[in-house]
Amino acid sequence: MEIFADPTVLMDSAMAIARNVRAVAVVSFLKKYDCESEIPIVWVEDMQLDLLQGTNADDLRDISQKHLMDIVTQMHLCKNYRDGIIVGVMPHMIMLHDLSASADIQNACGYGDIADAEVISSVLRLALELAVEGREGRKIGTAFIIGNAQEIFTNSHQAIINPYKGQNPEDCDIRCENNWESVKEFAQLDGVFVIDSGGQIAAAGRFLNINTGTISLPGGMGGRHLAAAAITLDMPVIGITVSESGGIVRIFRDGRCIQTIRADIRMMN
Repeated sequence: MEIFADPTVLMDSAMAIARNVRAVAVVSFLKKYDCESEIPIVWVEDMQLDLLQGTNADDLRDISQKHLMDIVTQMHLCKNYRDGIIVGVMPHMIMLHDLSASADIQNACGYGDIADAEVISSVLRLALELAVEGREGRKIGTAFIIGNAQEIFTNSHQAIINPYKGQNPEDCDIRCENNWESVKEFAQLDGVFVIDSGGQIAAAGRFLNINTGTISLPGGMGGRHLAAAAITLDMPVIGITVSESGGIVRIFRDGRCIQTIRADIRMMN
C-alpha cells in the first residue's frame, strides 16, 4: 500500500495547519526547497525516511514521533523553543506536538537542583556536536559529569595532568562556545570532563572511582555509560555521555538513563 504523499502537498497542508493552530514552528523532514513562510521552518537533515515505505502505519507513527522529539529537544537547546505547537511534516504524515507537554524538554534542562539550565543546555549542545563531528575524521566517545566539582573529585582521580588546572576562569566556561574547540580536542583523551554547577570546566581526563556493580543498563552501553550512571546514583550529579559507536547522547540521573538523543537526526545549518 502506498502511504507516501506528494511532498509539496504535504508541506502546503502542514503550513495551513500551522497557521490555523498558530504554531511556533514547522519541522520538515522533507527534501529542502525554497518555501516562503511567515512561520519559522526548521529543516531536518535527510534521514531517508522513504526507506520506511514497507513499514506498517503504527510503526511509522511511533518512529516518526521519536524522530520529531529528537529535533524538538534540539530546538529547545539551540533556539530556546519552550511553549506552543510544533507541526512536524514527514514524507508520510503530519504530526502536532505541544511543547508545554513535552517531558523530554523538561528533562533536558530541568535540573535546577544540580546546575543552571544554561550549563546543562551548553553541555548537551556540545555533546551533540561531538557526536556528529567526531574529531579529526574519527568518531569519539566521552562523558561529562556535572555537579559539585570538589565532591566529584573525591570520587575520581586524575589520569593525566589536568589541562584546565590554573587556567583563566573565562577560558574554562562551558557556556562560552569559544571554549568548545579545546573541549573537543581533550575529548580524545581517556576519562571524563568534570563541570561544576556554575559551568566551569574543572577537569578533563579524569577517571571515576565508583562501584558499577549495582548498575544495570540496556545492552550496547559500555564502561563509560556504567560509570556515568553509577556516580549519579551515589551523588547528586548529572552524567552526559557521547557514544563512540552510535553517535548517541545520553543523560543519566539517579543511576539510570533518563533520556537519549540521536545526533544523526539533526537540524540543517
